[in-house]
Amino acid sequence: MISPRRLRRFRPIAAAAISLALVLGAAACSDSKEASSGASTEQSTTSSPGAPYQTTYATAKGSKLTVYSELPKSVVTTPPSSTSSTSSTVASKVAAIPRTGLNSAGVKKTADGYEFTNPTYYKNPLVVEVLENQGDWMKVLITARPNHTTGWIKADDVTIAATDFHMELDLSTFHLKVFQGAVVFVETDVVIGKDSTPTPVGRFFVTEKIKNPSDTGIYGAWILPINGYSEVLDTFDNGLPQVAFHGTNQPELVRTKSSNGCVRIPNDVVVKIAGAIPAGTPIDIFATTPASWSSTTAATAKP
Repeated sequence: MISPRRLRRFRPIAAAAISLALVLGAAACSDSKEASSGASTEQSTTSSPGAPYQTTYATAKGSKLTVYSELPKSVVTTPPSSTSSTSSTVASKVAAIPRTGLNSAGVKKTADGYEFTNPTYYKNPLVVEVLENQGDWMKVLITARPNHTTGWIKADDVTIAATDFHMELDLSTFHLKVFQGAVVFVETDVVIGKDSTPTPVGRFFVTEKIKNPSDTGIYGAWILPINGYSEVLDTFDNGLPQVAFHGTNQPELVRTKSSNGCVRIPNDVVVKIAGAIPAGTPIDIFATTPASWSSTTAATAKP
């Protein structure tokens, strides 16, 4: 079992409260009792525009990975690219993560950018998504707040690989699709964040995969942390408010806004997802249904 001490480091913001009497607590990601319809777990052959779909990710080689906010002035990128880091705009009431006084969870702020520890706290390889490969340097998406923060790493510090899996979540319909190339590998309805603690939107990636010893706890069978944080919470239960996609022991709450920002997935589906995708798999979270979805028709695959 994942001990309370270990959970205090990670603290995916799924749980509304964690019982002191149990290792993982008695209630999942919600203080809502509203029930809803079950999830769809059909494998289908829906096409995704822009196929084939492929994303490059990088895995750290050494015990540390340095991410620079800016490239040295002598470096020229081809084609020309912004040499400084970028990030989304986050409400002013939430501060940056990491920052002075909050350098934890294997990452700290430095004078030049950030420093990440490899492997992660859960002993998984440290992974970042590659946005640009400039030969000696790579522009990457990292785990930081403001969400969608990017920076630069040295190519010699990582190995690169690619995946044709990607995930798309439509918050307006509570629906998640996992694509493999142009095909919907699996899709399901999910639980999302409450209006007061919404699931953030934008481009993210799965940072690692954490297997739980049992699927009966509040996080279900698997936890798939992403590189985003809550945009309204600065901490959660004395830990960082990192968002995760994970299983659930309350499937009756699917299709409700019941979490503190995490996305809860029926256990049979999260097992299938975790068994297929690698860390580094991209996730696009939309506030409304993507236009591409309206042009496709799902069909159940033959066994």
